[in-house]
Parts: sequence; structure tokens; C-alpha cells
Amino acid sequence: MMQPVNFGIDLGTTNSLIAKHDGNKVIVFKNPIGQKETLASVVAFRPDRTLVGDKAREYLKKDPINVFGNFKRKMGSDEKFYVVNIDDNVTPVQLSAMVLKELKNFIHTGENPEACVITIPASFDTMQSNATMNAGKDAGFKEIFLLQEPIAASLAFFNESPVDMKKDGYWLVYDFGGGTFDAALVLANDHELKVVDHKGNNFLGGADLDFAIVEKIITPEIIRQTGIRNFEEELRTKHGKYEKLFYEMLYYAEEAKKELSHSPSTTIDFSVELDNKYYDFTIPLTREKASEIFLPIINETVKLVKDLLESNRLQPHDINQIILVGGSTFVPQVREQLISQIGIPLNHSSDPTISIAAGAAYYAANKYYEASPERSSEDAEKIAGEILSQINLDEPDLKIETSYNRSSRDKEEVLLIFCEGAYENKYFRIIRNDGGFDTGYVPLKAKKTEFLPLLPSVSNLFTLSVYDDNYEELRSLSQEIAITQGQYSIGGQPLPHDISVEVDDLENQTTRLEVIFERNSLLPQKRTLYREISKTIKKGSGDSLIINILEGDKNSKPSSNLTIGCIEITGKDLATDLVKGSDIEIQLHINDSRVLETSVFLVMTQQEFRNVFSISEKQIHIERLREQFQSLENELADTIRKFQHNNDDMWEIKASALMEELQSVKDRLFKLKPNDKSDEKYIIAEKIMQVSQAADKLGGNERLSLLVESYYETKEKVMSAISTCDFEKSELLKKVQKIEQTEESFIRSKNAS
Repeated sequence: MMQPVNFGIDLGTTNSLIAKHDGNKVIVFKNPIGQKETLASVVAFRPDRTLVGDKAREYLKKDPINVFGNFKRKMGSDEKFYVVNIDDNVTPVQLSAMVLKELKNFIHTGENPEACVITIPASFDTMQSNATMNAGKDAGFKEIFLLQEPIAASLAFFNESPVDMKKDGYWLVYDFGGGTFDAALVLANDHELKVVDHKGNNFLGGADLDFAIVEKIITPEIIRQTGIRNFEEELRTKHGKYEKLFYEMLYYAEEAKKELSHSPSTTIDFSVELDNKYYDFTIPLTREKASEIFLPIINETVKLVKDLLESNRLQPHDINQIILVGGSTFVPQVREQLISQIGIPLNHSSDPTISIAAGAAYYAANKYYEASPERSSEDAEKIAGEILSQINLDEPDLKIETSYNRSSRDKEEVLLIFCEGAYENKYFRIIRNDGGFDTGYVPLKAKKTEFLPLLPSVSNLFTLSVYDDNYEELRSLSQEIAITQGQYSIGGQPLPHDISVEVDDLENQTTRLEVIFERNSLLPQKRTLYREISKTIKKGSGDSLIINILEGDKNSKPSSNLTIGCIEITGKDLATDLVKGSDIEIQLHINDSRVLETSVFLVMTQQEFRNVFSISEKQIHIERLREQFQSLENELADTIRKFQHNNDDMWEIKASALMEELQSVKDRLFKLKPNDKSDEKYIIAEKIMQVSQAADKLGGNERLSLLVESYYETKEKVMSAISTCDFEKSELLKKVQKIEQTEESFIRSKNAS
């Protein structure tokens, strides 16, 4: 039986929450211990027990090397945390699952939910999303739906704001959380929300403000008082002699940051033993000094907001208000900078701390899952037998389409039913999920209208079933109809990154990207591709057909994208030889939660290969990162020289700015040790990818126009040269014709390479 999910979880970097939609309103559950709505996303391992939440966070002061927080920033990576007290490693997924299990204890209604909605940053890549799904499954949830955090915040804001408030138009969600940042452009129109576009950074959050206090305030003072020269390097070393102090300092920094949100000054006060000598540190910190070191981090968020507006050709006056989300928006300087640098009014009506969990619950009320039946095995066998006896194995020659509004402010909604094919002597029946409405058996017609009564302020689920002349159900034709009454709903989640396949560019001896699903396409998405095999693969051989699926920017190089799936079919998998030029059909489907399913059909061997990709760990090797840096550095230097040669001052300035941005992480990258325990390598990897993607777009439309012009000039010269040839003329013409077949697609691609 289909049931509404109802439970929504904000799995945060710093704090997590759980909420439920009870049919009328959203309840945010409180911790039975202390009655707080938030649970610190921290896990502590004592020798005899495991602590999760605020008690774990407090344990930082006693035994910090066995306490773990901020692990959300490592989701989707191969990072592991060594726990001394249990002599074992734990992963971010395992730690997240512990937080999710602890949140279940908040539920005072006695329920043990099988399904839930878990929120993720809008900029999470597929691996990070898959890791979150895995954590949910490890926590015991049968079915998990992922929801982007800005969408959750929007649903909470629009469903809980006053009825008479002007809501239609553009809004900007500014989500500055503990570990991540998202800016989302939301369009509200007639009770439906659409996320038009977003910008984000998965390594930009309140934790970076804490790191700034440690790096710029506490560490220099310790070095000044102790004279320990290599203190900073040792502090960052994994399992180093100051590791315990590093985690303590982060705790003191976070407490100081909170204090400065409502006080003009604070004092960081602690005692520590360093190199067999005791020190008492009393470090004063004013809001003005904190603002100075916070400013570069806050400016990063402001830049992303400005980029978002610019790329959508919008001015501040086009936006109604900025909706503030995330605990870091309590920092006074954040609000001050938004007002002074962007000039859009701020809206403080939603609680930044709980809005994401509340929005997840609103979304969960509109999601359904197949609940586990509470029946004996004997009952299950009997029902299965009845179902089998009722299934009509012959596919009916009948097509049924429905049309209706998925959200409505009315008490009932019109459903239009259109039939094609053999609909005579057949019936339909519509039942509302709660049993409060049933049409009975109604004869099918070419066009039929039904009025569906709606329960107020909830998502109404109806099942449309079709029956033959013996009233036997034709199960393949059944449909589910969901209509939300009186609430704002979301018209699908946007895909945060382009998803492409890597294809060979044999003429240029390289590879290029061919987009499958474009960024901001609404999920779910499905597509079928038809290709030819580029080489012969003999049955039983070690040769293979490889199809790489990548996520990132379709206008970038494949190396600037993240591999999220690799289909490999070897000669050992083949029933017969696979000859060059034979056909291949590739079907790709990506669902709401970004799980990618593929099906590859080889026409020649009549074989099908299915894959479900849920890769949840990416590896970042420091040496590989340095290679990528140097390659990008050389490429940018070459690009700058070309712009200088062409006297293209504007693009030279932009290329130089990118080079400067890249150089800003050079020292940090080449000083980085393999055993560094901070988030540094992830932050640097994110920066290199951002610069790489921006470098691919350098020169803009002007550069592309010149390249297109150069292409046509070159083609004309080639054709002229071929016309004078007296050998291999036909072979050369075939090569030109092959290029011409893809001419339109690569000219439209906006890809300089």
C-alpha cells in the first residue's frame, strides 16, 4: 500500500534536525534529552560507549582525537577517520548513519519510519548524493528521497509565510550553513516553485569561519607566547603531536564565533601543555577583528550571488527578497555585507536553523512509498497468488493519458482522461488513497472528465485503475495521480551539473564531451543514444568497449569533469565478435535522487548490459592534484600569451585574474602533506576545478566567433587543396564529409577546444 513519506531530515554539517508533516502542519521534533530541536552532527567514541550529538561535542574538551564532526564535507570521498578508542577506521557515511539513527530517537509519536526525505546541498555531486543515500540505508530507512537544501528552505518559507503576502516573482535563497554554501534563484508562480538556477560551493561554510579564527587569531598567539617555530605545520599533521589541541582550538573558535553574534567582544580562554610546559592562554577577540578575517570568506558567498544574478541577466530590483537560511547567517557581518554589496532586502521571517528540516517535511508529504505489509507469510502467498491470477499477460492495445494540475487552491480538481485504441467495453475506477473517494466502475470513452475532491492542505494521492469487460484489472495501465491542495509545491528538482558521455575525437587524437542531460533540467530524466562501435572487439579477447559518464560542465574538457559511471564491456562478455561499425543503443535514466541507471544493447550480439551507478567515493591524490594544477597553470600561461599577441586586453585581464586565483592555492598545495587531516585538499581540488571550467570559457563569444570563422576559412582551403589532388581524393573527401556531419553540433557547443 502506498503511504506518504511525511518525515524530513536536515542532515547538516554542524547540526541536524528531523521533522514530520502530520497532515496539516509540520512538527519539528525535539531531543528528549534537553528538549533542543537541533542535534549536533558530532560522534564521540569512548572506550565503553558511543556518544552522538551535544554530549559528543562536549566530549571534545576531554578526548578530541576520538570525537568527529564536520564529516559531511568529506561525504563522497575515500576519507576515513581512525578512532583510537576502538582501534578501527570509520567513514563519513558510517558517522552520518549514526546521526540519522540518533534523530529517530527524537520521534515521540512511537513511529519507526521506513522512508524519509534527506536534504543535501544543491551543489552536491553525484558521489556525495550517493553517499548520503547509503547513510540513510545504513540508518535503517527502506526508501530515501534526496532534496536540495534551497528547495527545502523555499517550501518552508512559502508555506509558512502570511497568506496575504505578495509571493509571485523571483526570490533568492542564501543558504550559508556549517560546511556548505548555496545561492538559489527561485521563481514563485501560482502556488508552484521553480528553482531557475543556482551557484554553490561544497567547501564554504561556517566551519571555514572557525578555521579562520584558529589560523589567524589563536595560532599566531600560541607561536608568539611559546616560540615554537614549526607549530602550525605540526598542528595540521594527521596523528601529529598537537592533533588533540587542533580539535580543541576548533571548539573554542566555534564558541567564540557564536558569542560574537550577539556580543561586541569575547575572550578565548584555555590551558594546554606544549612540549612539557604548561601555558594559560587568554586571547581577546572583538567583532571588528573577526569581521576582518571573515570578510574574504563572506565575499566568496557574495561573489556567487552576484554571478547568479549576472548569468540570469537579473538586477537586484528584479528580486523580491533574500531568504536567509543556515546558522552562519546569524553572523552580523554576513547580513551587513549582503545589504551593502547586493542591496536586496533581507527576509528574516523563517528560522534559518529549522527551515530546511521543515521544508523537507513539506516535500515528504507529497512523496509516496510502498509500505511494508504487516502480514504473515501465508497471507503474502495467498495475495501473490490472487495477483498472479488477475494479471492479464496480454498487453492491451490501449493507451491512456491524463491531464490535471499537480497543485490546486480549489476544493476539487478536474481530471481529463484521453483514450486511444481498444477502449470499448473497458472501465476505469479512481480511488483516493485514504478511501474517502471512489468513482466506482466507469465506462471508458475517447475523452472523459472527472472531478476529484481534495483534502485541504495536503497532497492527495489517487489511483486510476483500468478493467476489462470481466472487471479484471489491466495492471499495466494503472496510474497514480498526486495533487497538492493549498500548499506550494516544487515542479521538479533541477540537475545541478551537466551529465555527458566522453566520446573519441579521433581526428584531433583526444576526447570530447557530448551532453546527455543539461544542467537545470528537471529530474527525472531519460534519454536513448545510438552509436557505432569504433573498433572491432573479438569474442574472448581482453579488448573492451568503454563508455565514460561524467558530471560537470559540458563546455569544459573531460578532465574538468567528475566520472560518475564507467560502462566496460570486454571481449570475455561477448557472445560473438563485435565488428567495427556495428550499432549500439545506450539508454540512460536518472531519478529524482540522482541515481543513474544505464542499459547498453549490442545489436550485433543481441546482448544487453544493465548498470545502476551509485559510486559514493572519489579519491583525491595530492600528487595527481599537483599534476592537474601544473597542467592548468601551463594552459593559462599559453592562453594569456595568445591574448597578448592578439592585443585582446579584456580577455588577457580575465585570464590573468584566473591565473591569480589559481596561484592563490599554489603554496598551500605544494606544502600539503599526505597525512594532512584538514579539508585543505578538498578545498584546493574544488578551486582547481572551478578555475579549469572558467578557463574553458575564456574568450567568450568573441573567441568562439573567431574560431568558427577560422574553421570555415580552413575548410575552404582544404576543399580547394583536395580539388587539385590526383591521389586519395575520394578518401580525403570522405574525411571532410565525416567532419561536416557533426559540424552543427560542435559549432553550437560553445566549447573552444
